[in-house]
Amino acid sequence: MRIVWSVCLILLIAVGPSLAGGKSVGKGRTLTGWIEKLKSNDVAVRRQAAKEIHELCEEQTENTRGAAPALIAALSDADAEVRGLVADALGHMGEDAKAAVPALTKALKDKDAGVRGKCAFALGGIGPDAKEAVPALIELLKDMDPDVRVNAVAGLNGIGTAAKAAIPVLIKSLKDEDAEVRMNAASALDSVGAEAKTAVAPLIDALKDADEGVRGQAAVTLGKFGAAANESVPALVKLLKDMHMGVRGDAAHALGEIGSTAKEAVPALKEALKDKEGTVRVHVAESLWKITGEAKTVLPVLIEALKNDDKFVRGDAAHTLGEIGKEATAALPTLEKLLKDKDAGVRVHAAESHWKIAGDAKAVLPVLLEGLKHADKSLRMEAAEALGEIGAKAKAALPALRALLKDPSPEVRAAAMEALKTIDRKAQK
Repeated sequence: MRIVWSVCLILLIAVGPSLAGGKSVGKGRTLTGWIEKLKSNDVAVRRQAAKEIHELCEEQTENTRGAAPALIAALSDADAEVRGLVADALGHMGEDAKAAVPALTKALKDKDAGVRGKCAFALGGIGPDAKEAVPALIELLKDMDPDVRVNAVAGLNGIGTAAKAAIPVLIKSLKDEDAEVRMNAASALDSVGAEAKTAVAPLIDALKDADEGVRGQAAVTLGKFGAAANESVPALVKLLKDMHMGVRGDAAHALGEIGSTAKEAVPALKEALKDKEGTVRVHVAESLWKITGEAKTVLPVLIEALKNDDKFVRGDAAHTLGEIGKEATAALPTLEKLLKDKDAGVRVHAAESHWKIAGDAKAVLPVLLEGLKHADKSLRMEAAEALGEIGAKAKAALPALRALLKDPSPEVRAAAMEALKTIDRKAQK
């Protein structure tokens, strides 16, 4: 089974103990106990231990720092399943696993294709600290197994600008026989810092790909180049009528990212405001506002989207209204209702947007404080970021944000620290 890649640069703050120690985890055994079981002579026991440790690292429900040395040793296990599981676990540890880079790089030549792919993916999870693996990952793009190539591209994607040497092969990978390799290559070209002059033309060609995922990702990446991708506007306008709603939405979003130089797309975008899918209409409205700077044309569409049955449409509409800011005052009554939405993510988006439009911290602080305690780490992170945007008026959140400095997720800890710096400058010390 191939791994679907989604990477975010992980920032780590040095707090808390180096290992979960005696804290009880899966099936009543401590993390230390599972690490000890990795040395068992019984392969079934080692597999179970590797699985439990992998789940802990993936879910980030416990602090797994300190597990890296044992996992590095287990990369040499005789059993391929154990090697694959510990590689996965190291990738989820992010920067904490940078000591594993040499061993993971060596394992890119593992005889088992699944292990090679997981090691490539893990190197991407570690991020820029895995830059020494770039030549080996480039070589892995020649692997006969498409799943391995997918994860080699994902690894380069995660390493980011430190993988600039891979740009030529990533452009070549836009023509790979495997659609998922092509899609990942389109994504990676932005992450590794490809210059528009070398990547725009191949990406425009990818907008015609037979696979909708490739077309959509090519559009997204072109949008990341901003005005430098202006020559892609005619091709993106054509995609506003693509048969797949995801591609239509990605094309609309890209046009907005290109900005005012995409004015030739305005008539087509205005027509696309009538798209049958709410999620597409929201992206179109956002782009029209970014290109023209006129809010009055898109406000009715966005306010109506706040009432959509789809929570993602409601959340996206709320986010866009927040970007528009004070000109979106007409949306405040509906946003106030969304502060009590049944979905926590929508509530957080609505709170952030309400603040940006009305500047009323008192109205939104309870929602954001609630978000800091949510089981979903991405929601805790978003709530922390929103509180940081509010700044000094969010001082009531300081105790809860300080508590998040011990959160199991490094992304949440980083977001909490940034919010603390913004709200209370003394926290920098």
